Amino acid sequence: MKTNINIQELLDTFKKRWKLILICTLTATLLSAIGTFFLIKPQYETGTKVFIGKEETKAKVKAYDNNEIIMYQKLLKTYSEIIKTKDLAKAAIKDSNVDIKPEELLSNLTIVPLADTQILQIKFKSEMPNDAKKIVSSITDKFIELSSELVPNGNIQILEDVQVPKNPVSPNKKMNITIAVLLGLMVGIGLAFLLEFLDDTFNSKDQMERELEIAVIGVIPNIDED
Repeated sequence: MKTNINIQELLDTFKKRWKLILICTLTATLLSAIGTFFLIKPQYETGTKVFIGKEETKAKVKAYDNNEIIMYQKLLKTYSEIIKTKDLAKAAIKDSNVDIKPEELLSNLTIVPLADTQILQIKFKSEMPNDAKKIVSSITDKFIELSSELVPNGNIQILEDVQVPKNPVSPNKKMNITIAVLLGLMVGIGLAFLLEFLDDTFNSKDQMERELEIAVIGVIPNIDED
């Protein structure tokens, strides 16, 4: 059985098993393309950003000190948990008139407190672009309504209008195809070397001399019957 593999043997393996490598690569690419383009439903994402601060007066905005800024930044985590409550999700669904369960809404809802800011980002993914916009708008409105009851002196302002998403965020077609090509290529090469490792026959005079380290003194030629 062969134990050492040199560069020439590697090249010989590629030449001998190139069809297997090609078939594995094409198969993986084809399966990925079918799944990406026909089986996986596209997901659309939209979102908004809200500013969390303190109440404004009619005369002027109250000045912030460092302690207040830190307090409101920490308060973002509390607000994040408030948005992800099931009761608020139910209220948002009822208001938006979108046919979705609270659990599904919460699983596709992303709340991101932007680091070192007083800004909270609200994002939602859906198979329907219009539904995504409706959910984000409704979630934001219900959140502002509820937070005004919990923190009366708080001030929440919407910084971005919610837009209907035009392009899907998933699946990533280019990335899926690229990964499939690389995976298929790796599997094909792996199978090629496995078959070559399990093959303990000699296929040429040079290979026999190299493996056995003895000179071949005669070869029986292949004779065509024609």
